[in-house]
Amino acid sequence: MRTIFLLIAIATTVSIATNESSLAQRTWYRGNVRELIKRLETDTDRYKSSLDRALDRSSINGTRLEDEINEYVRQFEEATDRLRERAEDQQFAPGAAREVLNRGRSINIFMRNNHLGGEAERDWVKVRNDLTWLSNSYHIRWRW
Repeated sequence: MRTIFLLIAIATTVSIATNESSLAQRTWYRGNVRELIKRLETDTDRYKSSLDRALDRSSINGTRLEDEINEYVRQFEEATDRLRERAEDQQFAPGAAREVLNRGRSINIFMRNNHLGGEAERDWVKVRNDLTWLSNSYHIRWRW
C-alpha cells in the first residue's frame, strides 16, 4: 500500500512538472502575437502619415521638435521590426516587446504635450491600444 502511494505521488509530481515545463514554453505570450504585430505596423504607418500632415500644419513645422518626434517614430518602427523578426522566428521576445513599449511611451508623451488635432490623435490612440495589447500578450506590466 505504501509503495503504491509512493508510486502515485512520484507519477503525479513528474506529470505536474512536465506539464508546467511545457506550459511555460508555450505561454510566454497570449493570443496571436504575429497578427498583433502586423496590426501594430499597419496602424503605425497610418499614424506616421497623419502625424506628418499634422506637423506640416502646426507651429512645430520645421523646428527641432519636429525632428525629434520624427526620430522617435523612426526608432519606434525599427524596434517594431526587430520584434516582428523575433516573433517570426518564434523566439522568446519580451525584451524586444519592452523596447517597442518604451519607444511608444516617448511618442505618447509627445502626443500628450502637443495637441495636433483629430486624425493624428485618433491614429495614435489605435497604436496605443495595440501597445496595450502587446504588453498584455507578453505579460508585461505597463503603465502609460
